[in-house]
Amino acid sequence: MAHRRREHEPACRCDRADAGCAALAVQRLSRTRVQELAEEIWTVSNGTAVPDRPVIDPRDSRPGASAQAAYRRRRHTEREQWRDRWRSRRLWVVAGAVLAVGLLATPALGLWLGWRLAGVAGLLLWWRLGFHPSTSARFWRRQAVTQRRTAGALTQLEEAGWLVLHDVALPGWSASLDHLVIGPTGAWAVESWRHRWLPRPGRHNDPRPELSWKAQAVADSLTGTGIPVRPLLCCQLGIRPPGRRLVQGIPLVVRRRLPDVMRRGSRVQPIQLQQARARALDLLRPAA
Repeated sequence: MAHRRREHEPACRCDRADAGCAALAVQRLSRTRVQELAEEIWTVSNGTAVPDRPVIDPRDSRPGASAQAAYRRRRHTEREQWRDRWRSRRLWVVAGAVLAVGLLATPALGLWLGWRLAGVAGLLLWWRLGFHPSTSARFWRRQAVTQRRTAGALTQLEEAGWLVLHDVALPGWSASLDHLVIGPTGAWAVESWRHRWLPRPGRHNDPRPELSWKAQAVADSLTGTGIPVRPLLCCQLGIRPPGRRLVQGIPLVVRRRLPDVMRRGSRVQPIQLQQARARALDLLRPAA
């Protein structure tokens, strides 16, 4: 019997409110992205290519799109679960609570005050039993807001002719890169960090390991252009925490100073810049 129960248990369960879990990373994917990954797996395993589809320009991707899509999917699932549980019970539970509070409070407070107190208690309970997205769902919404704020700081570089891509992925990725900026000083892989205090090394909500391999993967895809790809961790605070210039080798930059830091980087050759821009536009695609 124990063996049978194990067979019906889910293979993976993840309730962590962060992007470091593989199950949650898959939840970020749109249907289009899931189809693309399935086609890539099919091509590798069978050696036959699926029919070509129109290539989507990565410049059409919006900041925080995949995080916002993950929030909507998670919220929809949770709302359906809430409806199945409370659709027919919520009214009866609140009515019973109002009646109980009214009967208990009336002898002590009087008829007028006792039933009004019961009404207030009923309203509070009605709100409490209403639908509220979970912490893990709200995490994705906050991530989307944070990425849009970082994108706003990068607008001035885009207006100056820099290539600024938001929420993009390379073929085979189940994750996404928040921002990729390519300009006269090379390429910059940027991840937004919204928490007030920086994470401790090894914490599951630490974005630095992901940022390191994403920057390296982008650098590998730009091989032959000679363009360096440097990671940056964008802090959403107004000031940088004292003594925090580097976080395990990754520069920490306040959002308002992000464009200035990129402008001060070492210059690259115009031909290298053109090659890197063309290759990035050819390989990268919107993550959502």
